[in-house]
Amino acid sequence: MFETYSSLDDLGRCGVAFANVCPELMPTEPRGEIGSVKPTGWHTVRYDDLIDGMYLYNRCHLIGYQLTGENANERNLITGTRFLNMEGMLPFENMVADYVEETGNHVLYRVTPDFRGNELVARGVQMEGYSIEDNGAGICFNIYAYNIQPGIEINYLTGDSRRAD
Repeated sequence: MFETYSSLDDLGRCGVAFANVCPELMPTEPRGEIGSVKPTGWHTVRYDDLIDGMYLYNRCHLIGYQLTGENANERNLITGTRFLNMEGMLPFENMVADYVEETGNHVLYRVTPDFRGNELVARGVQMEGYSIEDNGAGICFNIYAYNIQPGIEINYLTGDSRRAD
């Protein structure tokens, strides 16, 4: 069992997060407060009529709390849209968590944020998962989840946003 988080780069951005997810790593208590972390490109902005949950940005765990119990780890949190968090990443996090809870097996899990140039907001994340004991029969994926929000244009350099025309 292990989990590793890259050091922040010169712009304060997260790098690769990698873990061997297993029952021993998974949390046994509810997630704590993470509002103290302000990932690069963070803005508190609402689009009440466009976004379920109202806020454009979430503090997105690269490796979800339910998998490793990491709370306010700045090396594991990026500025991600509500869409990235709920539609892009959560289904795969849930799949891995359910598999580990049901089988007790291990899953190699890696998430790589896609920052381009000096942009402070990632364009998306590459998510990879592979179950060890059954050679990928239970979990085997390599996907790219886009950091977008329908109806919103995002300036990835700064994190500024506006309604799409």
